[in-house]
Amino acid sequence: MGKLTYLRPRRENLHPILLLLTSHRLDCFLICLRSLERCTDLDRFKRIYIVANAVSQEHLALAMGFAARHPNSIIVERGPRGLVPAVHAAINEILAAHMDDVIIKLDEDLFVTPGWLDALLEGYLDHADRSDVPLVMPLIPISPPGRHVLNRFLRTAYPSERHMYVGPPVEENWVYHRWMWEKLINENLAEIYCRSPAPKYSYVSYLTINCVVFDKRIMRLALPLPTTRVAGQLLPDETIFNLILHAGRQKVAVLGHCLVHHYSFAACEDYLRSHVPLEKVWRYIRRVPNTPVRGGRCRVPSGSPELKLLRGTG
Repeated sequence: MGKLTYLRPRRENLHPILLLLTSHRLDCFLICLRSLERCTDLDRFKRIYIVANAVSQEHLALAMGFAARHPNSIIVERGPRGLVPAVHAAINEILAAHMDDVIIKLDEDLFVTPGWLDALLEGYLDHADRSDVPLVMPLIPISPPGRHVLNRFLRTAYPSERHMYVGPPVEENWVYHRWMWEKLINENLAEIYCRSPAPKYSYVSYLTINCVVFDKRIMRLALPLPTTRVAGQLLPDETIFNLILHAGRQKVAVLGHCLVHHYSFAACEDYLRSHVPLEKVWRYIRRVPNTPVRGGRCRVPSGSPELKLLRGTG
């Protein structure tokens, strides 16, 4: 009898679902969409869902323009703003319809980089048969898992600046937010890190939901997300995922050399905007070397309404 050989799917044959949440950060959403178009062949997605939580007319017009350019996109409007039950209800409907698909979830202030999708899907395939690692995420410098993974590199590369990247939790550490973005923009921290001998994967026991890939291994345990309060509380999806990881003693795989960029946690946003404005972030992202993808690169002409929006003059 011949030997049975497991044929691993090729990442090129995976057609994941992209779930993008957006609410009030219009300028962040603009950069998110533009970085996606610049760095990704969006035809590889089976569907792209934009869950718009009580967005403005200008915000909705931006989403509709994206959907017009990419026919596999669907806009799902829910409100009122900030109402977690409404957003959870939309996510429940989408994920229930795609229980057998691979899901990539993004937030509106997450900016992808060249090669991100191939790297993320490669990481997913490497862990698709592991019940102990049901989630994979890229390295996101401004996130708790990202700072944890970067810790050894930062201590080696910037020993005299330790006070800038240790201390309070990342979610409320405005010093770390500003320091990291300035290192990324002005000193090529991402390029320096990617040349370092970091492991292919690091494993942590928690995640942030800004950018993550998963499938039915976690959906079976998490769905349906709650749409009513229990004992006066309504837990967000990130907390629910982390509770599941803790209960099952499971891990999240963090990619070693695939960096994507989260702009800011809410507590630090106003301070960061005053020191590292989004126009500067966009110019940095446009400088990152890019391999052209189908549909061409995104270009924002000088003086365009979109550039004025980033400058706050629109």
